[in-house]
Amino acid sequence: MRVRASAALFLILVAAFAVSCGRDDRNVISPTEAAFVPVVESSELHVEMSRLVLTLLDRDRQPEFSDDALFRIRYFDPTEAGIKFHSEAELTSIVVEGLRYLVASDVPFDEPGQWAIAVTVESVDGSSESSPRLPILVAESARGLVPGDPAPRASTPTIADGVLERMAEVERSRLPMYERSTSQLLDAGQPFLIVWSSAERCAGRRACARALERAASILQEAEIAVLHVEPFGRPRSGALQQLIDDAVAAWSIEAEPQFYVVDADGVIANRFEIVVEDLELSAAIDDVLR
Repeated sequence: MRVRASAALFLILVAAFAVSCGRDDRNVISPTEAAFVPVVESSELHVEMSRLVLTLLDRDRQPEFSDDALFRIRYFDPTEAGIKFHSEAELTSIVVEGLRYLVASDVPFDEPGQWAIAVTVESVDGSSESSPRLPILVAESARGLVPGDPAPRASTPTIADGVLERMAEVERSRLPMYERSTSQLLDAGQPFLIVWSSAERCAGRRACARALERAASILQEAEIAVLHVEPFGRPRSGALQQLIDDAVAAWSIEAEPQFYVVDADGVIANRFEIVVEDLELSAAIDDVLR
């Protein structure tokens, strides 16, 4: 399970930035000049990935920015001559209890290899700050599930399996999230949202609690079936733990929280990792209900 970066991670990142990435027509910020560095929160990087989630780190904390700050990401792709500037795009900022996540859509990773990214923060007064370039390795394909893949038929744990054991007390209104398994919904041809989040056990990640709150809110809207699985942090005994482990493996859960929207044909229609805007998630649900 992934946790927040620390001062030690900052030093590792600075060391990585010291490696030359080639030259381009843009200014390159050295590690010693950097006010912050980007940290990749997405669990994997691969060709044709749809979104990339980042945070910014200043030593062992997040730097503070004004609410109207504009965040941009620059991409540098691999060539035979080395790294060169590829493109630039605006980032979406999602703040969760003071922790800022930056989300890039339409990620341009069209070939595997050693890419690099840099983030620029622009203020309304015209000033700006940029990070050093962060080298990242982009894989040919995803290790886990992506939109278009069939949803795994491995059963997720239910109340009948004792899933509520050792969980925090669950409000009565949220019990439907544990009454049926993914396999039952797939057999019924029913679209659903499944949220993987260890809300009280997700080390340092406030987005986990937010994900569970969002799932509960969608459940109350009564438009789509909603399931919640707590994948990490609370060892259960015997068959229940095996059921959870098998489901985590089938869905390739490496980081949390994860949101999967599954259509009536049992196909993953959309996946959101770490954070998602309410309107973005609602639009994905509407698509599978049409």
